Amino acid sequence: MNSMRQCYFKLLSISFLFSLLISNCRPMEINNLCDPSSDFFKQIQISKILAKDNTPICGKDYISTIIPYSITGSVSGLNSSGLKLLLNEILTLPIENGSTNFSFTNIIFTGSTYSVKVSTQPAGLFCNITNGEGIVKNSDVNSVSVSCAPTCNPCYLFLSGSGYPPNPGSAKNFDTFCSSDGNYPGTGTYKAMVVDGVTRRASISANIGDGQIDWVFAPNRTYRQTEGVIGTTNSAGLFISALSLRFSVNSKYWTGLYSDWTTNTSNTCDLWRSNSGSFTGIMGQGNSTAIASITAGWPADSCNVSNQQLICVEQ
Repeated sequence: MNSMRQCYFKLLSISFLFSLLISNCRPMEINNLCDPSSDFFKQIQISKILAKDNTPICGKDYISTIIPYSITGSVSGLNSSGLKLLLNEILTLPIENGSTNFSFTNIIFTGSTYSVKVSTQPAGLFCNITNGEGIVKNSDVNSVSVSCAPTCNPCYLFLSGSGYPPNPGSAKNFDTFCSSDGNYPGTGTYKAMVVDGVTRRASISANIGDGQIDWVFAPNRTYRQTEGVIGTTNSAGLFISALSLRFSVNSKYWTGLYSDWTTNTSNTCDLWRSNSGSFTGIMGQGNSTAIASITAGWPADSCNVSNQQLICVEQ
């Protein structure tokens, strides 16, 4: 009799459990830490992302590939307004006067590259970036450094004494020619007035100055050459109206610009990477006060025709 009763209760327990499993014609969910289809697994993954915990919980669950990391760094010498940083040529970050640090927060995944550049220089200062490029490796990047120091005003510019090939690799790579050129004054940092839309850009929209990348002219700054003052830039670091004195002696120099300061990408010798006759490069004409001349006054030449001079601008 006892054995029959025990059997009865066992059958009843099994029946009750079965009824729970098929209640409402749905199987009961079981939270499995290692089952990607379970809610518990998903909740754990979310908490790991928030905590930036890239350790696997169930073998190789690839959690590290979906954690967004921050790109941060220090700022020194910033006692003026107007500084803007640019991450991967996409995201712009304004930096307030007096700031000692910056952060592009939770933005880059592991294995991805990052590149921090100065989009807009602050008034009266020139800021340099160190450790601005690299690859994110399962942790926040905090080694970027932005250092700012007083700069020229008025600032000097000169036409290089030598011509240079159109294929240094990028627009910014022309800068090294300025400091080694025979017309270099001996002191100061100079950059070449050449754009490619990637490493250097003056404007996306005509005569606006939006989307600048490492642009050579500072906002509201007076510029001069050997003969005297040529003019003062506007709040976007552009010359819009006619200059008061010719830009430079009559010559050709690489620019990559349209007459409205936008990038003429079709005429940059393959983004300044080629000296082949298959590509062309646009040039400016210095012996003029007209903006259309100093930016794009000469028709484009084949990139294998000859080397051209540069306009080098003090920073």
